[in-house]
Formats: sequence, C-alpha cells, structure tokens
Amino acid sequence: MPTLRPYNSITLQLSNFYSVNSLNDLERDAWLWLTSAPKRKRDGFKTMTLATRTLDGVNARTVVLRKADADAKTLWFHTDVRSDKVGELSRHPKATLLFWDNRRQIQLRLSVTTAPHTDDAIASEHWAGLWVGGRKMYLSEHMPGLPYPEPYPGFPAQFGENLPTEAESEAGRNNFLVVECRVLTMDYLHLSRAGQTRARFRYEPFPGMEWLVP
Repeated sequence: MPTLRPYNSITLQLSNFYSVNSLNDLERDAWLWLTSAPKRKRDGFKTMTLATRTLDGVNARTVVLRKADADAKTLWFHTDVRSDKVGELSRHPKATLLFWDNRRQIQLRLSVTTAPHTDDAIASEHWAGLWVGGRKMYLSEHMPGLPYPEPYPGFPAQFGENLPTEAESEAGRNNFLVVECRVLTMDYLHLSRAGQTRARFRYEPFPGMEWLVP
C-alpha cells in the first residue's frame, strides 16, 4: 500500500505542473486521506457536508465519513432511516459531498450517486462495527426534525449520560441506514499563498483527469 505522504509534499513545481504523473500522485494522496480519515479522530476529512436536492431547492448538513474505498471509488456514511435526507436521496440519488481540511488547506468536492442499505450485508457489517455510543443516537422514539415542546437529546431520557448495553442498543437497528456514495467526479482545490492548485478527476461515465484554473 502506498505510504501516506505529509500534506505539504504535494506542492507542485512549475516545471512539472502539467505532468500526468503529478495528477496521478495528487489523486492517490486524496484517496489516501479519505480512506485513513475515519480512523483518525481529529482528521479534517472525517466529516463532510452533504448537499441534496429537495422539492423546492437544496439542503445541506454535516455527516461523518465512516468508510472509503479507493479502488471502488466509494464512500459510506450513516444516518437515521427516518431523516429528511433519506427521502431526498430516494427522489434524487445524486448528491454532492464537500470536504474541507483547514490544516491541509484542501477542499475536496465529490459528485456522487447514492444507494441506501438497511436490511442487507452492508448495513449489518456497518452496524456490527458501530460502538454502543454511536448506536445510542438510533434509539430515538421520534422522527428527526419533528417539532418538540422542549429540548430533546436524540435518545430516550433514561439513558442520560450513560451508554446503553449491547443488548439495549440493538433496538436502534431498525432506524439505522447506511448510505453508499459512488463517486462520479472529484474536484480538488489546494489553497496556498504560493499559488492555488485545482484539478478534476472523472470516474463515471468516462474516466479522466485534468488541471483546472482555480
């Protein structure tokens, strides 16, 4: 497996600015960051903004990157099956994922097509790997986004600051959904006083890569 290079090592020299090898290296680094981010607690790419189409416009919210596969060009995140984003994605499966890492000063903007997983092997694999603290948020008796007469923590009040047991957490399985995001294109932007770097990587329907004007 390629070694994850320091984030500042991708700064390109003018002499090789248009070289195909540099584009390949840049894409490799981007996917290494994405695949490693779920395992790094403070990684800037651990969370992303999900933008979806609604009946009257666009909606956006932050979700947690749970897994990325560089070979399959696919990412996954978790959500409550009752949330608005699930209905939005069922009507319009294409969405945008926006990553920003302040330390690296890098933005990744991914155009994706999504697929839901609830009662299959993918959903079961993700649920099995989710610790009880994460499962706790799927124990809510109420649909996310509904009006409520007082602040609601997102789970039954009896748990408070305590974690559910493994057995108690299983009650959230029916509310758990995994969203698979197959990447169609990835737009890369690196900000620097020495000069910005922008590129696009296309995967579907026709693979390709190119430099872009920032």
